[in-house]
Amino acid sequence: MTDVGVAGNRIAWRGRLGAEPVTARPSLDARRALQLVLAAIWLLDGVLQYQGFMFTNGANGFSGMLGGSADGNPAVIAKPITWDATLIDHHMVLLNAIFATIQLLLGLGIAIRPTVRVALAASILWALGVWWFGEGLGGVLSGAASPLNGAPGAVIIYALLAVLLWPADRAAPAPFTAARAVGAHAARAL
Repeated sequence: MTDVGVAGNRIAWRGRLGAEPVTARPSLDARRALQLVLAAIWLLDGVLQYQGFMFTNGANGFSGMLGGSADGNPAVIAKPITWDATLIDHHMVLLNAIFATIQLLLGLGIAIRPTVRVALAASILWALGVWWFGEGLGGVLSGAASPLNGAPGAVIIYALLAVLLWPADRAAPAPFTAARAVGAHAARAL
């Protein structure tokens, strides 16, 4: 018969062989759970990027959507978006597959503990690039931005989450989960 001994945060299984007790895995804290949610969102974005219409050219395709985000933005923001949309239009299949794969790798990297820091840093950089080239800075500079039409853009929130969920514990106890990485004042500002 196998016995289970529970003491505090440790679960020990004792069998007939007299083996040493096995310590349970550490419990999932709120920050890690939220990191896994961010990983799932990146995975979902990557899967959605692999949809068939994302590999088509034209106004309803991926490059058309990107080009449309340049409308109403200042030239310094719009010209790189237009250049990006043209480049993607000429190399649609290759670049869309690369973009989708990057998003899948970001999600997997955040989900795997040893790579979480690198993946969160890459997530911040990728999200900022997508926010500019893919969402036209969420339309914030176009004059027609409002939360009802998606401003400031979803992907900038991914970057903010990556900063707030950075796996660094501060010496002092934090009043809430996001404050553990950057402090309470910076977390509230973000």
